[in-house]
Amino acid sequence: MTEFNSTQLRNLALVGHSKSGKTSIAENCLFKCGATNRVGKTDDGTSILDYEPEEVKRKMTIDSSLASCEWQGYKINFIDTPGYPDFTGEVKSAFTACESAIVVVSATSGIEIETDRAWKYAEELSLPRAIFINKMDREHADFYKVVEELRAHFGKGIVPIQIPIGSEASFQGVADLITMNTKVLIKNKDLIYEIPEYMKDEVDTARHMLMETCAEFNDELLEKYLEGEEITETEVAAALIEGIVNAKIFPVLCGSATKGIGFRQLMNSIIEYMPTPYFRASMGINPKNNELIERRTEDAFSGYVFKTVVDQFIGRVSYLKILSGTLIENSSVYNSVSEKTERISSLYSACGKNQQAQKIAHAGDIVIITKLQATKTGDTLCNEEEPIKYEPVTHPASMFTMAIKADKKADEDKIGNALTRLVDEDPTLTIYKNTETGDLTISGVGELHLDVAIEKLLNKFGVTAKLYQPAIAYRETIRGTSKVEGKHKKQSGGHGQYGDVWLEFSPSELGSGVTFTETIVGGAVPRQYIPAVEKGVRETLQTGILAGYPMVDIKVNLFDGSYHTVDSSEMAFKTAAALAIKKGIPEAKPVLLEPYYTLKITIPEYYMGDVISGINTKRGRIINTESPSHDVSIIEAQVPLAELYKYATDLRSATQGRGSYTMEFSHYEEVPAKISEQIIAENNK
Repeated sequence: MTEFNSTQLRNLALVGHSKSGKTSIAENCLFKCGATNRVGKTDDGTSILDYEPEEVKRKMTIDSSLASCEWQGYKINFIDTPGYPDFTGEVKSAFTACESAIVVVSATSGIEIETDRAWKYAEELSLPRAIFINKMDREHADFYKVVEELRAHFGKGIVPIQIPIGSEASFQGVADLITMNTKVLIKNKDLIYEIPEYMKDEVDTARHMLMETCAEFNDELLEKYLEGEEITETEVAAALIEGIVNAKIFPVLCGSATKGIGFRQLMNSIIEYMPTPYFRASMGINPKNNELIERRTEDAFSGYVFKTVVDQFIGRVSYLKILSGTLIENSSVYNSVSEKTERISSLYSACGKNQQAQKIAHAGDIVIITKLQATKTGDTLCNEEEPIKYEPVTHPASMFTMAIKADKKADEDKIGNALTRLVDEDPTLTIYKNTETGDLTISGVGELHLDVAIEKLLNKFGVTAKLYQPAIAYRETIRGTSKVEGKHKKQSGGHGQYGDVWLEFSPSELGSGVTFTETIVGGAVPRQYIPAVEKGVRETLQTGILAGYPMVDIKVNLFDGSYHTVDSSEMAFKTAAALAIKKGIPEAKPVLLEPYYTLKITIPEYYMGDVISGINTKRGRIINTESPSHDVSIIEAQVPLAELYKYATDLRSATQGRGSYTMEFSHYEEVPAKISEQIIAENNK
């Protein structure tokens, strides 16, 4: 592949709502520049970007794909990202590898949930953005309505740099407001014409908006504009570039992926107006002294692994964004996170599932490296003599949890390793072994996320697994007191067994667990047997009385007993303690406890009433509400874990996908009587 320096590179993330046409746009660009010989389509399974079995089956993007192509002597690296909320982790990772983003919006649907979410992620990073209004050939497509909606929602920095020629079925090209010419598709050939007279009013209005927006962010242009002086094409372009780089101006382009209109213009605009990685400065930590340091493109080599794909034959396939210096094949680099040296045998540039070897890559480029042994997503590769460590991306919270197990006995030994490799590939998945319930749990962003994970286990690692509702770690305790005797006496020839204890049971402080004390007087129970009594108490309380759950917040006092000089033993006293518990706990008003979790729910303010109502129906209680900004509310609530099964799905439904939450364990509380009866009956079947 041709060698490109930093000024010849452009890296863009294609983001937006599902079905807005992101993949189709990338496919059209690849075709226009000759990287592919046809326009692949997700719907018919011919896309070179959506090629994984899970994507082909669902006809949607699940994993972000790198699509590299050459255009007019430049290399453009597109990262096509998913538009479904369960896979927003892929969007955030893509942003770390790109200097800009193209937000794809449907001309018929306008701003949708993931449009808004992707915009906010980019805004947090001050990432330059352009907007591409797709599907201009569709019925009810309205370019000007969508532009108006975008400006109302995202600000006056939104400005068209081209407008459509025709609409809906008659859409046939775009008019460029900077070069002041048109590009029309006639019999699959792009022809350039002067803008027709009948479009003069539309062009004048749109160009006036462009001049006004550029002038607002450029003092020299503003002065010429106010004085009515003529502004040249070069001056407009320079002001536009300045505004885009500073994330103040967001140009709007348009086209149709179905008709293949607008993509030459799109790629020309990317090269002309979108930022080059050459001027990018990256901040990191010096691992030797933990001081903040800066790296520019011409400094020593460093790069960030923003994505990992686990191949069952090759192993780890690492996607690396080179932030400074140069990387050469057959070289060694240092992983400043794992503190290991890695061998770079080969470098590849990717066009979806197709890869092309390259010998050298410069700062700003995105490359693929295979067979790295100690490198995972979020790691930094660098020059060992001048080490640096970059901060890894923060992934969305894993809100949806299910228990998972192998569906076939033959897969039981393989599932642990397969899940570990799956988490290597997708850091938004978390695996946890609940030692108390015995469940192996898997957590993801949503229900679809886990469904896809199950399919990947089968397709990539040959492991058949199934999901089920995880068990709840209930507890038992007592509300009253009791004093009982536990006596174990057995004679069967020779030495017998004799142990006799009197135990008092009483409630203890919240969170105190099991407290064992003894107030034996006069050696009623010899000292050498008291540890056996305590062991019998603790072991028996581990399985409770009501439903077999551990007992907590209980005080047990050994206050009397008796022994036999020949027949008494540690085992006899341990058994006596167990008998006393089984007799005494039912007399001490035992109750069932359930875990409560504290939820912090972030939602648009508009949905607060519905979300609070939903919390109330789940036996939850609101602790606090706050509004850190005019359109965002945070609800803090305590809810029983038993009511939170599939709450991620419920919240998404209640907020049209705009809500998210985090949760952490809070405390245990008594289960209401009716629910307690059901749990006890179920466990005692």
